[in-house]
Amino acid sequence: MFLFHPFLIGVLCATFGEVKTHYDEGEEYFYDSYNEKPAFHAYVKGNRPFSGDDILKFDEVLTNIGNNYDSSTGQFTAPKTGLYQIACTIQGYRTSGVTFQIQKNNDRFDLGYAGGRDWHAVTRVLLMQLKDGDKVFVQHRVPHRKETVAGNRHSYFSGRLLQ
Repeated sequence: MFLFHPFLIGVLCATFGEVKTHYDEGEEYFYDSYNEKPAFHAYVKGNRPFSGDDILKFDEVLTNIGNNYDSSTGQFTAPKTGLYQIACTIQGYRTSGVTFQIQKNNDRFDLGYAGGRDWHAVTRVLLMQLKDGDKVFVQHRVPHRKETVAGNRHSYFSGRLLQ
């Protein structure tokens, strides 16, 4: 019979969104402190057309601590004020270039371009001061261009609260 350490059980439970909020005497308080640090990581499942003012939906969600990333809209909503690390890798499908911007609410925060060479990718890693309710998402940048984002875990969006 296997015995699991309470820390490991806490990680597994928090990863699947089951966060313990009540404790028996002597139990570790790992669960609440883990849930206080929202984090998400999601991929684009399949190759995706990207044009106009599309918001890119990263629909294969692997981590969503706090459930603040919405794969149906492609938006992360900050649950509390703080300093966040936001990262995004975009890869163009075959020779498609991809122009994008990382938006904070309705304001462009950062620009990115994956050049139109064979399977070219670009990664942006940002520090963003967010307030409770701020939305962060990846949006197409040049409306007249029709591009294709490589899926199958080649393009991702992630973020986490640092402090």
